[in-house]
Amino acid sequence: MNFYKTTIHFQNSSKSMTVHMPVFLFKAWPVLRIFVAIGVLLFVVQMVSTTIYDGILNHQLNERQKLDKEMSQIQGTLDYLSNTTASFFSDENRLYASFGLPTQDKGSRELGTGGSVSPNSLLLRKTSPVYERMSMLGETAQRIQGKLANNDSSFRTLNKFMDQKHYMWRFIPSISPTNGRYASAFGPRIHPVTGEVGKMHQGVDIANERWTPIYAPADGVVEVAQLSSTFGNYVTIDHGNGIKTRYGHMQLSIVHPGQYLHRYQVIGYMGNTGRSVGPHLHYEVWVRNSPVNPLAYMLPNEYTVD
Repeated sequence: MNFYKTTIHFQNSSKSMTVHMPVFLFKAWPVLRIFVAIGVLLFVVQMVSTTIYDGILNHQLNERQKLDKEMSQIQGTLDYLSNTTASFFSDENRLYASFGLPTQDKGSRELGTGGSVSPNSLLLRKTSPVYERMSMLGETAQRIQGKLANNDSSFRTLNKFMDQKHYMWRFIPSISPTNGRYASAFGPRIHPVTGEVGKMHQGVDIANERWTPIYAPADGVVEVAQLSSTFGNYVTIDHGNGIKTRYGHMQLSIVHPGQYLHRYQVIGYMGNTGRSVGPHLHYEVWVRNSPVNPLAYMLPNEYTVD
């Protein structure tokens, strides 16, 4: 084997070293340099790839954590909406029941809130937990939206019905027209002035001090406001729908025929005019030309009507 001889001299020293190297190493050196360069390049590429991969992985993990947090927040919001809508629908059923309307069952509320799932979506759900969770959140949101949409017309109908009822209530006597004690009830009695036995008392007598205010028990139009030999200062209010109220023995009436009145508006003051044995209000309620017990048209004292 042929060798190359080379001598290595050490700086600032008299020592030296002779090295014999095979000739083939010098001939193969260009090839070795290529392999070394490739190795260094591969090492650099691997380091760069590892750094980039770690960065991407960390970024994806951070994004996944953010996504999980956002989905948890969405889930909490949907749970709140679901509970709120359930409570809301329960309140709606109570409103329907209070107005004598048929309530909707739970099954009818669920109509149109579901749907079929495509095979591709099913495959993605099985292979991606994130996609599966997002799909479930989307379905929950669609169910809530469907429930609200299915019941929107129901709420509008109920609101319209309530508006109509509220308008009608304005014209239905619902309160006591004055304050005081009930001195005489509706029905047959002994007349306090004439002494007639079994005389039909077509209203109730409410006794109190003279000048006690008298109020309209509902909206209406004054039909009569005049002096009567029997009822003294006498007022009749027409509330529509065949309902009228009458007031007798007033000290003074402050309304006139044709005047429109609102509930709680003062129409006069209690007195002792006409055939009366003391200050009181004689109050009648007529429905379709027949007298009825006024107590059926008076809410208890703790209730008010707007």
